[in-house]
Amino acid sequence: MLGGLFGVASEENCARDLFFGTDYNTHLGTEVGGLALLDGDLTIFSHDISNSQFKSEFSQYYEKLKGTSGIGVISDVNEEQPIKFETKIGNFALCTIGLLKNSKELYSELVETGATFKRSSQKANTNILSQTEIVGELICKGNSIADGIEKMYQKIEGSISLLLLSENDRAIYAAGDTFPLVVGSKEQSYAIASETTCFPNLGYEVAKFLDYREIVSFTENGLKTRIPTGGKKKFCPFLHVYSGFPASDFYGINSEIVRERCGGFLAEDDEVKADMVLGVADSGLPHSVGYVKRKIEIAKEKVKTYISEFNQGKIDLKELEKRVNRVMDLVAPLRRPLIKYTPGWGRSYIPPVQSKRELIAKYKQVPNPQIITGKSIILVDDSIRRGTQLQNLLRDKIWPFKPKEIHGRIASPPQIHPCIYDLTTKNSDLATHKSLEETEKDSDLAHYLDSSNPNYKIMEEEIRKRIGFTTLRFLTLEEMVKAVIEAPNNKNLKREDLCTYCWTGNF
Repeated sequence: MLGGLFGVASEENCARDLFFGTDYNTHLGTEVGGLALLDGDLTIFSHDISNSQFKSEFSQYYEKLKGTSGIGVISDVNEEQPIKFETKIGNFALCTIGLLKNSKELYSELVETGATFKRSSQKANTNILSQTEIVGELICKGNSIADGIEKMYQKIEGSISLLLLSENDRAIYAAGDTFPLVVGSKEQSYAIASETTCFPNLGYEVAKFLDYREIVSFTENGLKTRIPTGGKKKFCPFLHVYSGFPASDFYGINSEIVRERCGGFLAEDDEVKADMVLGVADSGLPHSVGYVKRKIEIAKEKVKTYISEFNQGKIDLKELEKRVNRVMDLVAPLRRPLIKYTPGWGRSYIPPVQSKRELIAKYKQVPNPQIITGKSIILVDDSIRRGTQLQNLLRDKIWPFKPKEIHGRIASPPQIHPCIYDLTTKNSDLATHKSLEETEKDSDLAHYLDSSNPNYKIMEEEIRKRIGFTTLRFLTLEEMVKAVIEAPNNKNLKREDLCTYCWTGNF
């Protein structure tokens, strides 16, 4: 249900910013890309990008793109968008990301009240439903565009972020959900995006992080909040831990910094001696940087204390050397026994088909045997969901080259539940539940989140054995939450604003 949005309104032709701003969402989707531009009339381009990237498919149109405002989408939902609507509240183009959980019910209700669908149908127990078309039809029920968006949110179950390009108002309307949106500005232009990644290279500065389901509109002349939500937020921290591009800020909090902080928490009180630290590319790299960075900081702090004690005559030179050697033994360099073959492979988490995810994961990581053999390795990764990719990684790409040890350090808590918006993953697919198949499972799943609980230790040990680690440790939920909300430049994102359903079951 990932995807990315970008929109821009400018006094001049916005084609360049729209093209490259949309392309900066490539890491968020693999299925469909689309653009809509307003230059007198609405012009729409949409393509399947499952076998090529956005820029490859849309470069043929680059010289033809023209308009003073436009919206773009890269989605992992296989449906054509943006879609044009001709309605009583005006003509508009719409693109969405997210997931409608009650799409079947909404479709039936809309048909009964007179809606005419062109892309959605229900025949002989076969559902072909376009969530963008359903969202658009719900918006059309409103007395205005803003009213329609508000009423749409009252009807849906799920998470929908959207951009709407109004032909009549000559404006872009926007609303973000659990996956939020951010507004940028520069001279003579405003832009809106799923992430801030695109802003620096396009010359934009952050103007506003939209609140949860806050409805805004903007033109090249400025931004207007149509329906405020009083600072309400609901945010998926997995954007910081994994999904978001490292350079992006969400509510002022930088993803790379959060990942380094997660790695730092993993380094605390970790007494494993190793020859190197490996960050599984790409998202595991900043976590591993944070791990090594914190180990160096801890070593400096302790050595400073030991020297002070030596100068005060509390310990002798022999004891000083002993303590310094002991603490330095816990500082391992960051190395690359596995290297991602970047030119040919993207992110293995994004594709909607499990077989494709596993194919990418299999071939994108290349082992370097001369660095692996005989070494003790601390492997840092962002998360374990099913655990299949990590299990295969160790079995096929590291253990065959005879390392001494592989210690797993995972920069998020064990996932007890699939994402509430994930309709393809079952509880039984998760590594946590697989690990409990051979044990007497406690009916209270909360016990498996508390790292001090014996049941948690049993689960962790079973995951360790199943995947093939020498030792294994997960970040705790409390540590992950602190890594996010106590990060620098937090723009009022609070603990209660974080969706922790994957880990707690509470939504």
